[in-house]
Amino acid sequence: MGKMKDETSVKALKAGAWYTVASFLKKGVAFASTPIFARLLTKGEFGSYENFEVWLSICAVVCTLNLKSSVFKARYDYEDDFDGYLSSITFLGTISTACFYAMVVIFQDFFVGLLKIDMIYLHVMFIELMFAPSLDILQAKHRIRQEYKIQVAISIFESLACTFCSVAMVFLCKDKLSARIIGGEVPDIIIYLIVFGVLLYRGRKLVHTEYWKYAAAYSIPVIPHLLSNIVLGSSDKVMIRNMIGAEANGNYALAYKCGMIVSTLMTSLNQAMTPWLYQKLHAKQEESIKKVNRIYIVSFVILVLAFVLLAPEIIWILGDKNYAGVEYIVPPIMLGYGFKFAYTGYVNVEQFHKKTGIVSVGTLIAAVFNIVTNLIFLPIFGYGAAAYTTMAGFIMLLLLHYAISRKYGFTKIYDNRFTFMVMTGMMLLGLALQFLYPFMILRWIMAFALGIISLYEIYMLKKKYF
Repeated sequence: MGKMKDETSVKALKAGAWYTVASFLKKGVAFASTPIFARLLTKGEFGSYENFEVWLSICAVVCTLNLKSSVFKARYDYEDDFDGYLSSITFLGTISTACFYAMVVIFQDFFVGLLKIDMIYLHVMFIELMFAPSLDILQAKHRIRQEYKIQVAISIFESLACTFCSVAMVFLCKDKLSARIIGGEVPDIIIYLIVFGVLLYRGRKLVHTEYWKYAAAYSIPVIPHLLSNIVLGSSDKVMIRNMIGAEANGNYALAYKCGMIVSTLMTSLNQAMTPWLYQKLHAKQEESIKKVNRIYIVSFVILVLAFVLLAPEIIWILGDKNYAGVEYIVPPIMLGYGFKFAYTGYVNVEQFHKKTGIVSVGTLIAAVFNIVTNLIFLPIFGYGAAAYTTMAGFIMLLLLHYAISRKYGFTKIYDNRFTFMVMTGMMLLGLALQFLYPFMILRWIMAFALGIISLYEIYMLKKKYF
């Protein structure tokens, strides 16, 4: 074993592979079930459920105070009582959500009108949210300790249980919307309750003001960042629906689902590498980070380009001939996630050094930029413009976070010139590849070749550094 290799690095590589497989299995279940629900539910019921999911994602960030984000850093600051820290912030998340829940119950007419969700479903939502942070916190602990098998098993079981239960209930019940919501959320509630009990039993700390202050100071400033990301991910569809129409929104939504393949890959790799990165930052092994990050970025970009080449086939699998032509707006969506992958590296370092407030400022600026550019370009160029404005928003975030990191002296951790050269090449080549869409065999050969190159890069990464 070479001098650069260590046990944590080997575990990180294995974890990355397992997280990627698990993430794609979860997304695969979601993709497979979408056509079923689209046929069993009316358009109104389908839209109501999507509205429920949007507000659930927003409330999951605000009501729970996003305390899970503090776990990776607390691992070093409270190493001697890590389980106590986890149980304490889990309980704090429950108390916080319960306070929001009480407010919703007291002013239920206002919130039902505002959110366009019946009160019965708001009860389900907030009962779930009171215990939901427990699983996120436990999985963060698993990622830190590279216990990927446990996390993957729980993740896949949760996804399958919720999907199968909701499909069965929608088939059997007359009230399809209730069946979809209750069937999908009740299994989650049961799992969260079990994990909640396990965390509190292991840590045996409920109220600990020092832990609460630490978690709140770290996590709350990140909330605008997460909310802005939700805006970046959902405002396009809302604006297209309102400004152009439902059919255009359907086309864009399908293209966006294709882009989510790259997003899933990005998220799973980041989940695997963040604990490794934090450990290297803690040990001040910055040169090791720089060398690994070069190969890491190149490998990811090669995979993005391979997926861009396969966009017509992905559209065909998810949709049908009615979506012909939609593949041409997939490249900027996928490339946007390539830029997000690059700027996430800077965000991880900023969060390690507890600069969480400034992270939110950058994302908020990008979200406002995305809305303004959509207002300008959607009426002129149609729904396809949203894909390019989203990519532009992610490019802006890369530049903003580079500037922020440079201000605080964090940029020396990465080879910044190399990163920007790779990102520029990815964008130019990725946009050019769409001209090859009529040539299926050539695209398949090129995608296969890129896949082989990426695997070789990963192999060399393992051989040299892991």
